[in-house]
Amino acid sequence: MSAIIRTVSIVMSRIIPKSLILIGLTVLLIIFFPKTGDKSVKEAHTKHYNENLFLNKSSIPGTHKNFILKLIPLIQQSNHNVLLERERLLQIYYSFSEGKKIKQSEKKWLKMIENKYRGETNETLFENNKQSILFYLDELLSRVEMVPIRFTLAQAAIESGWGTSRFCLEGNAYFGIHCYKPGCGIKAGGDQKGGFEVKSYKSVQESVDDYVLFLNSKRSMKNFRKERVNYFYGDSSLWRLAGSIKGYSAIGQSYQLMIESILRIYIPEGIANS
Repeated sequence: MSAIIRTVSIVMSRIIPKSLILIGLTVLLIIFFPKTGDKSVKEAHTKHYNENLFLNKSSIPGTHKNFILKLIPLIQQSNHNVLLERERLLQIYYSFSEGKKIKQSEKKWLKMIENKYRGETNETLFENNKQSILFYLDELLSRVEMVPIRFTLAQAAIESGWGTSRFCLEGNAYFGIHCYKPGCGIKAGGDQKGGFEVKSYKSVQESVDDYVLFLNSKRSMKNFRKERVNYFYGDSSLWRLAGSIKGYSAIGQSYQLMIESILRIYIPEGIANS
C-alpha cells in the first residue's frame, strides 16, 4: 500500500501545490483505503456477540467474558456517534476544498465540534485563507475519529480490574480518568487531603463516551491520535498504538506491556469497531 501512496503523492505533486498535498493525503487515504478486517468500521453496530466470540480463547474466565460482552455494544455505540460527527465534518471538508462556501449552520456546528474536541474556539477561523482553514479542518479530523474497540477493552480491563475496582463499582469509572474539581469523582485511598479524584459517571455508557473524548481531545494524547491514523489507514498495529499512549498511566512502559498482554491473552479478534 505504501508504494501506491507514494505514486499518488507523485501524481498529485504535478498538479497540486505541495502544501495542499499534506493537507489532503489523510483524507485521500480514507477514500481509497477503507478500513477492513479487524479495523473495520463498516459493520453495523447492532450486531450481537455471545460466547461464540471466545471459541479460540476457551480458557478465559467467565467473568472476563461477561465483562467484554457487556462493554462491546457500549463502545460500538460511542464510536458510532463519533463517526456520525466525522461524516458531517468530511462533507464540509470536501465541499469547502471544492470551492463551495461554508454555510452559517455549518460554521455554528463546527464551533460546537471545535469546542468539544479542542476545548476552545477560533473566532477568526473563517477570516483566514482557504489553505489555513483546510489545515484546521484536517487537524479536527484527526480528533473526530473512533477508538479501536480491542484497544478500548484492554484499557477498561486494566483500569477497572475487570470491573471489580472500587471506582468502577461505586462510580462506573472503567478507565481511571482523573478530575480535579472537588466532588467530581471518588478520592483515591491515599489522596484524601486533596489533589485528584477518579472521575465518576451516572452510567457505563457515559464512562465510555468520556474515555473516547479524552483520547480525542487531550493534548497529552496527540501522539496516540497520530499513530491511530497509521493504524487505520497505514501499516501500524495495536502494539504500536499501545506505545503511543504515554502519559495515560504513571507506570510508563509497563502499562504498554500490560495492554499488549491483555490484547494477546483475553481480547478476541474480529470485533466490529462500530
